[in-house]
Amino acid sequence: MKSWRSKSRKSSRKFLLVLIPLIIALALLSLPIAFSDKIKLMAGTPFQPVQKAFLKAGQEVKRAFLWLPASWAASNRVKELEGEVERLQNRLVNLEATMYGLRTELASVTEYYKEAKVAQKPLLAHVIGYDTSDFRKTFLIDAGSKHGVAKDSIVLAREVLVGRVSAVGPYSSRVILITDPASRVPARILETSDLGVVEGTSGGLCRLKYLPNFPTSDGRDLKGFKVVSAPVGGMYPDSLYIATVAEDEEEGGRPYKTLKLKPGVDLAKVDTVLILNPPSTPDVGDSPNMLSSKGSGRAGR
Repeated sequence: MKSWRSKSRKSSRKFLLVLIPLIIALALLSLPIAFSDKIKLMAGTPFQPVQKAFLKAGQEVKRAFLWLPASWAASNRVKELEGEVERLQNRLVNLEATMYGLRTELASVTEYYKEAKVAQKPLLAHVIGYDTSDFRKTFLIDAGSKHGVAKDSIVLAREVLVGRVSAVGPYSSRVILITDPASRVPARILETSDLGVVEGTSGGLCRLKYLPNFPTSDGRDLKGFKVVSAPVGGMYPDSLYIATVAEDEEEGGRPYKTLKLKPGVDLAKVDTVLILNPPSTPDVGDSPNMLSSKGSGRAGR
């Protein structure tokens, strides 16, 4: 009996819980609109912060879903632009290197004609290889007999005598430098006219040998004096700049003295040279005033 009563009470409570909200809703519907709106506003005011928070969170989630694809596309575009910038920078470096080489070649030829020390048409050539031996100082150029190069042709770099052609092939030649131990160049000191011979030392320097022990320098230190070629023997023209005196060395007990010389150019950095045929060899007929090994001879190779 008691269990039945308790069950009936529970069912009546459930019924009331359903009935009361229904009555309230019907009452609100029967109220005037203005009054019911005020009640709705009053009832919804405590929940406004929660509503705003949910609304903001929904907007952020929407933005995130829209941002992800846009960000991925932008990232790919940035990578493409970075690759394009790198390619353009590489092209710019290559163009600058080409322009530098052309300016160097133009300056070499311009200085040659400005000085006009030798009435001869020069041949422009490029260094394509260096001898890495400690005992030999030579380099290879991209001009040979097909371009008009002959054995013992004189080689200049930036208006400085750097060596002579020791071997000639059809399209390339070997140049022995003034720093090679086998090199011998008749020379004189420009300021005193004392004669000697420039020999290589296999290092970065060379030396002027067979100078008289009492040069006509009035007791001055020869350091810094210029050494130029001398036309002794007929192989080298007169007054081509070779080197500068680096050290005045006395050699006691000998009838001559030796000077250490610093070449007029850094031979390890030479990349463009001018070739002059030896004085005994006539100029190549019907050739332009200035030839380039890159534009002659290779077409028939």
